Amino acid sequence: MRGENFIFFLASSGFFIGIIFSILHNLDFQEFLYATLLITAVFYLLGLASVTFFIKYLNIKKIIYFNKHEIDEILDVQIKELEKKEDFILESYEFIKQIEEEEIKIVKNKS
Repeated sequence: MRGENFIFFLASSGFFIGIIFSILHNLDFQEFLYATLLITAVFYLLGLASVTFFIKYLNIKKIIYFNKHEIDEILDVQIKELEKKEDFILESYEFIKQIEEEEIKIVKNKS
C-alpha cells in the first residue's frame, strides 16, 4: 500500500470512529463536531507519523531499472503473435462464410 493511501485510510477511519464516539456519548452539536475533528486529526497525525518513520528507517538498496530494449523486444514478439492469431481468426471466418453460402445455395436448389 502506498504511503499516502495509508494516511488517507487512517484519516477516514478516524473520521468514522469520531462520529461513532460522538454519537455514543450523546454530545451536542458543537461538542460532536469538535470531538469528530479532534479524533480525525489524531488519526491523521498517527498515519503521517507511521508513514514517516517507515520511510525514514526503511533501507531500499535494490533499485530495479527497466531495460527498455528488452521490453520492446518482448512487446514486438507479442504483437507478432497477436497478428498471427488475428490472421487465423480471419481465415476461419472466411471459411465459415464460404460454408454458409454453400449451404444457402443447396437449400435454394432443393426448394
